Amino acid sequence: MVYTPLQARAHTPPYLIHRYFARRPWNVFKQLVEVYSEAGDIVLDPFCGGGVTVYEALKLNRKAIGFDLNPLAIFIVKNMIKRNVDRLELDSAREQILKYLKSLYSDYDTLEIDTGKDSIKRSTMVGWNELAFKIRCNYCSSKILLSNSNKVSNGRYSCSNNACPGSRNQRGFVEPKNCERMGYEYLFSVGTSPIDGKTISMPFDEKRKNKMLEHIVSLRTELGRNHITVPKDEVPLNWDRQHEDLLFRKGIQVFQDLFTERNLLINLLLLCFIKGLNVSKNTYELLRLAFSSSLRDTNIMAFTAKGWQGGKPTTWSKHAYWIPSQFCEVNILNAFRRAINRVIKSLEYNSGFDYEILESRDFQGLLSGCNILLGNSSLADSDIPDNSIDAIITDPPYGSNVQYLELSHFWYPWNRDMYASEEPDFSKEAVANRKRGFEGAKTMKDYEDNLFLVFSRCYKVLKPQKQMVLTFNNKNIGAWIALLVSILRAGFTLDEEGLFYQTGVENYKQTAHTKYEGSPYGDFIYVFKKTVAAPLYAEEAGIGEDEFVQRLDEIFKRHLEESEKVGSDRNEAIRGMILETIPCLEAYAKMPFLAREHNIYDRYNKSYLKKLYLNAKEKPAETNHRCAKAHSTAF
Repeated sequence: MVYTPLQARAHTPPYLIHRYFARRPWNVFKQLVEVYSEAGDIVLDPFCGGGVTVYEALKLNRKAIGFDLNPLAIFIVKNMIKRNVDRLELDSAREQILKYLKSLYSDYDTLEIDTGKDSIKRSTMVGWNELAFKIRCNYCSSKILLSNSNKVSNGRYSCSNNACPGSRNQRGFVEPKNCERMGYEYLFSVGTSPIDGKTISMPFDEKRKNKMLEHIVSLRTELGRNHITVPKDEVPLNWDRQHEDLLFRKGIQVFQDLFTERNLLINLLLLCFIKGLNVSKNTYELLRLAFSSSLRDTNIMAFTAKGWQGGKPTTWSKHAYWIPSQFCEVNILNAFRRAINRVIKSLEYNSGFDYEILESRDFQGLLSGCNILLGNSSLADSDIPDNSIDAIITDPPYGSNVQYLELSHFWYPWNRDMYASEEPDFSKEAVANRKRGFEGAKTMKDYEDNLFLVFSRCYKVLKPQKQMVLTFNNKNIGAWIALLVSILRAGFTLDEEGLFYQTGVENYKQTAHTKYEGSPYGDFIYVFKKTVAAPLYAEEAGIGEDEFVQRLDEIFKRHLEESEKVGSDRNEAIRGMILETIPCLEAYAKMPFLAREHNIYDRYNKSYLKKLYLNAKEKPAETNHRCAKAHSTAF
């Protein structure tokens, strides 16, 4: 069987039970498992993330191994593959939880609706409240609400004082980054009319504001009765996301600040209630997963936008801790109901497949009847035997695109008791940071080195002549050069016809990242093989860093000029450029300067190709024959 690019399909229910970053299309990985392994084979994913390889391998009667530094990843995978759970117990626990949440809300979250008929009033539950941050004007000290109605443009708001130079009336504006933060204010509530199903909203008057304060006081009292203290888990200052998202400057000092006070208190009470239920381990883990999943919707990163998600709140639209100025306080009862229903749909979906879950604690167990091994650590530190894996299928970290551990740490204060290991070792994560100059900041060279440690282990554990298949796409050319160098340094060779383009899931085009012009959509699929390493060419032994970069530039420039002449498809042009570059990278991957500190990757960035083409000379550069002949067996 030969891999043929598919139309990527939307996620099935098991992939919807919990948010995870950059999860790949299931049907693409299903075909990769089918093409590059056979029933009974051992399939390894060294960066298992959202569990696509592990889950699809199990369904296809393979033995699956998944490693990931991220404890959230292992927590999700263990639950998304579950099938045989006591549904009566789960359903009973679900009803108990929903009843408890209703008692916490009592009548504090209802909207009264005048039907207009004989003065009959009906009520509906609030779906969410809209809030806005407050700042003090740096011109006149007036209070400014950072609401959508006061927004002039991105990062600019009108002062409420019409005489202020920062008001629309004076043709001016105020920038929140220059102003003192003063908390937030409730604007209005949104619900669904029980009469006609239409969305209704009601502003917060003094009566409703007082009722909200009364509710918060009652929740604090309930916390005291349950001997619950409000935790304070600090957001590290030496994070890439801290520098990118300016959390500290926006008043986010601890992870608990990512919730309104009311939603924080309700979530703490809900977690305490779930912990007190007398249920089996399987049911308890699923309830905790549902709770963890609901946290995605109930934090202050939720927002509404016209034409987006049908006008309903959405969260994590970016791979960032993005705090909108006007945000939503989503009803936790509704959020948990949706989350537990997603878990139930996953169980029902899994019941249609004939696979067992026989988890092993070590590799030997896979040889003795078990079919899954999960490790919350780096594969580089594992004791998997050499030449024991039939296929490696993975989706490695995407350079600086996604800070997986930093983003997933949002869940850590809530889930730490469910994780098998202590706080993850960030130093081993194969990522680069966009920002520099802070303690622990990683470069693309660090990204390459951490990848190299994992891929070197991959090379050792894979059986001879077997394949390692991975998906990757990045408009930062430095990232994919670093990835390829780490793989080629480890000893792999690109398989014959081993590069395909695979389109992405259509709905992914609605994310904030893919809306940006030039953003990658879909993936390139690379197929590498474990072969006997070819000797280095003596004539390349003395090459230096500058000459290496010059040769790469020649290849890129020539290919860009040729693709421009013939009007190549963008993805096909990139595919051709990668194929043309790999022999050169493979010949130079073990050069001394690549094994030490260098700044090659800094010379390539997201705008590199565009700049290179604009600066290209009229005459194409001559082909570098030494690059072209190196390891020509890859083609």
